Amino acid sequence: MSTCHRAHLVIGKHHIGRCLHMLTMPTVLKRGEKIPLNFTNGTSLTLKPTPVSKAPEGFSSFELNLFNENDDLLLQIWSSTGDIICTDRACGSGGGKQQFVDMSQVDLKGRSLPEAKVSVHHYLTDSEFGRYHILLDGITICHFEKRFPGPATQISYGGGTIGGPASWYLEVCQIDDLPPEDGLALVSGR
Repeated sequence: MSTCHRAHLVIGKHHIGRCLHMLTMPTVLKRGEKIPLNFTNGTSLTLKPTPVSKAPEGFSSFELNLFNENDDLLLQIWSSTGDIICTDRACGSGGGKQQFVDMSQVDLKGRSLPEAKVSVHHYLTDSEFGRYHILLDGITICHFEKRFPGPATQISYGGGTIGGPASWYLEVCQIDDLPPEDGLALVSGR
């Protein structure tokens, strides 16, 4: 197979014919935007922050949201005051399952949360709808059980006006097509 060569903003390497990009260039997800997505079992979603000016110390809040076609929130990755909360909820309901991640135990090698690459891998388990494996800069932070049916068909990025990046470079590809270092992080974190 030939390698798909893209601009210097590419996140990883992948093969023509297996790439699930919506465009030939990485898609840009901006703050306050909700865009279409095709994130199914066996795929990997990678978000890399676009360059951003340094946020004031202590401000690192942002949220990334995955929705299915029924507008159920399949996964929300919410960062605030240096910790991560993963949650979900059915469309129209007030609450859902929450999973707290204490980021004081995770070494991002001097990078702040808004500077980290976020990877989410969707894989099947013995549960009904599968599981999300969530990594920051290749470090597993949690596994989140998926409770609602269907693939993620939309993604949004929210948060305050300071703290998170202005936007993210977004890429979806087959898990089999991940670069070796990302594939190794995925296997070692299971």
